[in-house]
Amino acid sequence: MRAFFVLVGAVLLASCAHREPEVPPVDPTSLGDRLSAVARTHNSTRHEQFAEQFSKNATIQLPASPRGATVPTYLNALALDPYTISFTKPEMVYSLPTRAATRSTMTANAPGRFNIQERVTVDWIWEDGSWKIARIAVSEWPAIVGTWRRSGLKGEGSIELRILPGNTYAIYLGEDMAVPAFRGRYTLEGNRITFTDTSANEATRFESAPGSYSYVATGRGMTLTRIDEGNSWRKERFEGDWNGSR
Repeated sequence: MRAFFVLVGAVLLASCAHREPEVPPVDPTSLGDRLSAVARTHNSTRHEQFAEQFSKNATIQLPASPRGATVPTYLNALALDPYTISFTKPEMVYSLPTRAATRSTMTANAPGRFNIQERVTVDWIWEDGSWKIARIAVSEWPAIVGTWRRSGLKGEGSIELRILPGNTYAIYLGEDMAVPAFRGRYTLEGNRITFTDTSANEATRFESAPGSYSYVATGRGMTLTRIDEGNSWRKERFEGDWNGSR
């Protein structure tokens, strides 16, 4: 009898040893569909759900943060200048068990400000049981695209120059970020940028004359050197060093 119980115990142990571990269900959602979900939460201002789709220490390089930023910094910038995004034509670059990369066409639209299309690369990582974005970036934007700040030279407090993708820019004065003091368009030729204002918050300040500067990237920002300037407001304020903001 004792031998019988020993045999039964051995059989039970063997069956336990060969039992396959339970595998949690895998979400079959494609990475392209996941990216579309990111766009939906972005556009509906469900920012908590938007942030949940990014990994720890993720970075975002999109129009609100053209030089790249963390998710919280990006969302703060987006709140100041909201716009919508969409992603189409997804392509798989590579796929590994815990890492992947895709490319898609991004369309970013802010009525009256810009409507641009760019190819973006998205790096994915398997984290906490799901695919999350580790980095989303546009590699073709020139180095001068970004947000730049300097102290106002004529009592403005500070000047913030936002050079946006899609050849538009906006200038904010002091700490008033609600409405830009000026908006305009720019062109690039090598390291030369030409600014042309298209509107001013105060009509008496509007000057349509263009102004050209050479620019050089520095460790913490950029330096503008005046070449030719027909706008009196910019002529007194633009030349010199600017600090990178985002």
